[in-house]
Amino acid sequence: MRTLLLLLSLWPLASAAAQWTTRPLSEVAVYPEFRALATVVARDEARLAAEVGARILAMPVREGERVRRGEELVRLDDASYRLEVQRARAQLSLVDNRIRLARAQLDQARSLSGRGFISADGLRIRETELGVLMAERDAAQAALASAELALARCVIRAPYDGVVRERSAAVGDLAIAGTPLVVLAASADAEIRARVPAGQVDSLQGAERLSLVAGGATHVVRLRRISPLLDAAGQAREVILDSAQPLPPGLGGELRWRSTAPQLPPTYLQQRDGALGAWVERDGAAVFVVLPQAQAGRPVTVDWPPATRIVDQGRFNLPLQGAQ
Repeated sequence: MRTLLLLLSLWPLASAAAQWTTRPLSEVAVYPEFRALATVVARDEARLAAEVGARILAMPVREGERVRRGEELVRLDDASYRLEVQRARAQLSLVDNRIRLARAQLDQARSLSGRGFISADGLRIRETELGVLMAERDAAQAALASAELALARCVIRAPYDGVVRERSAAVGDLAIAGTPLVVLAASADAEIRARVPAGQVDSLQGAERLSLVAGGATHVVRLRRISPLLDAAGQAREVILDSAQPLPPGLGGELRWRSTAPQLPPTYLQQRDGALGAWVERDGAAVFVVLPQAQAGRPVTVDWPPATRIVDQGRFNLPLQGAQ
């Protein structure tokens, strides 16, 4: 009889303890995956234009072909520029001959001046003539360098290893200085660019793994930098990444990453006195913790330890007691 009375006295405590159960946050937390459209772009893309005016004689590369640095892309008609180089060389040679004659005359004038046959003014005239010729030689040398530079510009070469993306001219066209002829995209060190909403940038920076899903494959990528500028229309920031594996420019896909901050599923949220929160176990008691940042129907990020005990079964039967 005493045993029966003891069991009956303990039954309310046992039934109260069985009203709710708990699970650790590590079991119920979710870690959402974020996605953003991303594109592989060439780090350098140049629109190579003619620097001199001439007719196009040859364009040995086609669109989509790979070229090496220094390889010929466009050759212009250089006949007139070769003539300019020859004329400048002839002019320089003429000035050199005049300088040699002026030096010989100056040496002779100095010899005669020492014997009193030429005045000091006559000697200065010879020296001035030589100085003028030396200045003319400098001008002729500069004219020759300019003509040779114009001649060299009749051949357009690749400034780096790349791929010919576009040809905007053809053999026989008259190229005018400043006219774009070839678009060359660098084939090395391509960048991955994505536009990430401003609210997801923090999770991107804290993610343990970033991946680009494109072309039926998944590539591990690294965060290089984040633009400080914010797009006013889309409220997004440009993110630049790179990959250890070479990726072709123009490849498009999705940038994916998973948040490292635990989020409490919306099924664990309840509203008490107009505030959303969740029940947790503290010192053996169920305590309602208000989450100001929570939104109905959406997971909420929490900074609780993974071992935090979340009230699971029976949480909807708990009264509003001990709210914090």
